[in-house]
Amino acid sequence: MDGYSSEIEVRMVGFFEAFGERDRRRYAALEAMKLGHGGIACISRLFECDPKTIQ
Repeated sequence: MDGYSSEIEVRMVGFFEAFGERDRRRYAALEAMKLGHGGIACISRLFECDPKTIQ
């Protein structure tokens, strides 16, 4: 899984941190779905959250 460029990841994390808890979960799940197989693991590492939060 390639994921995103480092520049995009920095912007995504900033965007993620601007949300409240409920919207963070929704955003993380959406990004994981966009990546497909392995997306949950990739996004949970990027946003430093539990994979179960994204599922």
